[in-house]
Amino acid sequence: MIESVKLDAAVEVGIAAFCAGEEPPSDDQVWERLTGTGVEPWLAERLLVFLPMAYTQRLLPAASYPDGVVAPGGRLKLSDEPVFVAAFDRAQHGHRGEFERIAVRSSTFGVINEAMKDGVELPDIVLGEAALIKDLEPVEQGDGGVPSPQAVFEDLLREHGTSLDGEAKAEAKLVVHPAPAGAVIVQVDFALSHPGLAKPWLVESFAGYGATWREAIGQAVTVFLGGALHPIIDGLLRPGTASDQVERERYEHPDGVFHLLLGAQINLFLEHAPSVSPLLDSLLESLRAEPLVQKAHALRLFVAYENGRLQTNEVLLNSEPWPRGEAVIAEHQAPLPEEKVAMRVFGLLVPAPA
Repeated sequence: MIESVKLDAAVEVGIAAFCAGEEPPSDDQVWERLTGTGVEPWLAERLLVFLPMAYTQRLLPAASYPDGVVAPGGRLKLSDEPVFVAAFDRAQHGHRGEFERIAVRSSTFGVINEAMKDGVELPDIVLGEAALIKDLEPVEQGDGGVPSPQAVFEDLLREHGTSLDGEAKAEAKLVVHPAPAGAVIVQVDFALSHPGLAKPWLVESFAGYGATWREAIGQAVTVFLGGALHPIIDGLLRPGTASDQVERERYEHPDGVFHLLLGAQINLFLEHAPSVSPLLDSLLESLRAEPLVQKAHALRLFVAYENGRLQTNEVLLNSEPWPRGEAVIAEHQAPLPEEKVAMRVFGLLVPAPA
């Protein structure tokens, strides 16, 4: 049921549908953008109805709003509608462009605007319940076609026997990127806070592409699962429990001895790309010049080449750009002279046991 499904990603998808394009879309266009990319009708309808209401209440909080809307089949209590609740929570962090596209679509916004034109002060405006032309479609089982990365992240941790103990926190956020018609492009930011980390948060971002939200989000989750989850589990959350899923090697640093836990190399464009090991070895050598406290440090490399030229050079140390590392990669020869290839690898450096 909808009550048990996280709707953070669904709301992001709804916002993207309202904000896409150079001109404000019609309701029919919003509906098509949602259902055409896999959002189930019951969820698409609620996003279309409740997002403008939520954004209006956030934009003009001084007015008095009822906790309900009237439909032909009876009254609906907004505080019992999870899509409205999730939309209102998200609206607290909305930006100007979102309000300009979403809030103004609400009939409530129009009523308030007319009242203020007549000289009524905003705190004196008491709204009646809005009326829906038709009843909402029945809620169906599941996530409505938009999996929540947060729920997926939590499920992955549970499947690996990991429970967050209060000091550790796990978050996953969906970021929607512009895409051509009939396609979906997303970024999922997986974030972990843990007292064993050298910096407060470890963040790894993965892209996904597909014809539907489920496909694109699933692709991003799959890459995270293969490339970064197991080093995090084995090195930080449940040490030693995912040793068959990671490569482990000893790394001696001036500040102490660490173990480097590596996830699988992720390859794009070429299924059988060259090993990233030579690049990684150079990075590790350069890392000896950086001070490292005796806590866990994340190291991530993502490079892309085309016809022997370096196109993408992204080296992160503790989830922040590492200029020294990027300089090392820039000096390296391309692994292939005439191919298009991209390679990504994530590693976690953890202090070796005494």
